[in-house]
Amino acid sequence: MPESTTVETPGADAASPDAVRRALAHVLASDELRSSPQLANILRFVVEATLDGRREAIKGYTIAVEALGRDPSFDPQADPIVRVEATRLRRALERYYAGAGAADDLEIAIPRGSYVPHFLPRPAAGTLAPATAPAEDAPEALADLAGVDLSQGGLSSGNPAERPAAPVAAPLPAAPPRRRIGVGLALGVLLVAMVLVAAGLALGSLDPLGLRGVLAGSQWEPLERANRLGIPMIEVRDFESTGGPARPPGDTPAPAGAAGSGDFTAQAIEVRVRDALARFDLLDVLASPDARPALRCSGEEASPSSAFALGGLVENHDDGTLSVLLRLSDLCDGTIVWSREFDSLRRGGDATALEIGLVRDIMAAIAEPYGVIQARARARVTAAGGPAVAGPYGCVLIAYSYWRSYLPADHEAARDCLEKAVAADRTFALGYALLAELNLDEIRAGIPPRAATPALNRALAAVEQAVELAPTSAFARRVLMDVHFFRGERAATLAAGASALELNPYDVDILADFGGRLVALGDRARGEAMLAQAAHAAPGMPPWVDYHRVIAAYVRGDAAAAAAAADHLMGEGYAPGLLARALASHLAGEDDAARADVAKLVAIAPGWASEPDAMIGRFFPDAGIARKVRADLADLGLKLRDSAAAN
Repeated sequence: MPESTTVETPGADAASPDAVRRALAHVLASDELRSSPQLANILRFVVEATLDGRREAIKGYTIAVEALGRDPSFDPQADPIVRVEATRLRRALERYYAGAGAADDLEIAIPRGSYVPHFLPRPAAGTLAPATAPAEDAPEALADLAGVDLSQGGLSSGNPAERPAAPVAAPLPAAPPRRRIGVGLALGVLLVAMVLVAAGLALGSLDPLGLRGVLAGSQWEPLERANRLGIPMIEVRDFESTGGPARPPGDTPAPAGAAGSGDFTAQAIEVRVRDALARFDLLDVLASPDARPALRCSGEEASPSSAFALGGLVENHDDGTLSVLLRLSDLCDGTIVWSREFDSLRRGGDATALEIGLVRDIMAAIAEPYGVIQARARARVTAAGGPAVAGPYGCVLIAYSYWRSYLPADHEAARDCLEKAVAADRTFALGYALLAELNLDEIRAGIPPRAATPALNRALAAVEQAVELAPTSAFARRVLMDVHFFRGERAATLAAGASALELNPYDVDILADFGGRLVALGDRARGEAMLAQAAHAAPGMPPWVDYHRVIAAYVRGDAAAAAAAADHLMGEGYAPGLLARALASHLAGEDDAARADVAKLVAIAPGWASEPDAMIGRFFPDAGIARKVRADLADLGLKLRDSAAAN
């Protein structure tokens, strides 16, 4: 179709198609986009569709089908991939224009809540705004300071890079002296009022119009978000590079957008590490050092929250291999709390797969609930007075403390704390997801029920609320998978598990839990492969992962492997662990030990005595596996009878 001379987007000055395409080429050639072909495809599609006058076609479905190559049967309501990738694209654009693209004449922005790009002119490098504005421009100048777009009658971001430049007002016609005095007084009052509002917002002491909540994405928002939940914060600093060439001798540079060996650079690893950390619900990733909140590390007003910095060094070797050295520092006391070297990494082949494997190993060490960051944060909360002083994050710590002990009293404390937290903050998605898991434990761990409403119904309601509040949360999807599994919904279980793994392929907990569910559903080969990957990345896993490993070995009839995995299930309060240990002992011919564990199982979780068939069906949906478990438990003296499934 004929090309128009200019392109206009809402709230932006007109830009020529040639200027837009030059800006697009600059971004696509950047390190932020070259290492992610999917993001490049999305950006190219939405920009070209806008230039072609097809803004109405820029929707989640068309992006998935035309830019990401999804099947025409793609359902954007069931699969959040476009929302997830759009969020990543916005972050990549922010990084680019804050770094290599700082001097670009035109900025491509994807506003939140839309996929239609805006093309925003940027101030020339080295220019400064005038120190004072003419009187007739005072409202616009002050509106720009506070993020108020008076020309649109609304509010916009306080970041000049994220909104169109303020319009230049035409000179006012000459006015009689009295009118000029009146205008001057009015503008003076407005000037004072807006300065007071801006100062009050900055100091956190004044917000008469609720501007703080409206200015989403402004300089204050990251500090409020981190402090509100008390979740540990982490800043990823620039990864350095040293040593020989960045690619093996004779290696041909990969074309832009390709996942060749040249992509495995210090900056590519840094970007992927930052992206991976942002996918974990128990961390707030700081966008830049400027977003770091003031830390109160000591004294009577010491904050229980923690903040960390992660730095890295990539050393290239002459033989084409490289080493990656990571160091994690506590920003409060400046100490290095964790460091590790990943050496003998070899370029070549699928660089993306190599990066994912490396980053997954890093995440297993620092980002998981049992990793270094959470351990350090727990210690800081304890030193500051315990979970009661840590806000919503304190409730999270109580929940994970229960999942180490499985004591009913700890379950009740975690449940009570989270129920109060979500009642006080209806946007606390992580709290709803954790409550869903606690509700499930009334069935799988034998915790006494708290309400007449069936536990599975309560769990489903809570996790659906979590997914609605945080559609890109991999943890919420993983909990949704668990709920569907215990409800006997095979297709929904598989869909939620796949979605969780796609949202966070670096989370070994998700990898292991999904693998275990696949084994119980009869897909043993794929499930065991996932469990093996998880065990390689994080040898010391939580008890539910050891449970999955025992069941996988039991299903394939490997008594030695089942016994080895069961050795890690030493706790006496974890009902699924007692079940797995009894089955492993029976497989090895140690029936006395197996009967003792069955007796403990029935004492902890009475459902195994009152409705054994229903319990077997919940834990082992595959008919063949269920028959095997049923026969073995009958051999061990468990009285089986037909019983209707409850809850």
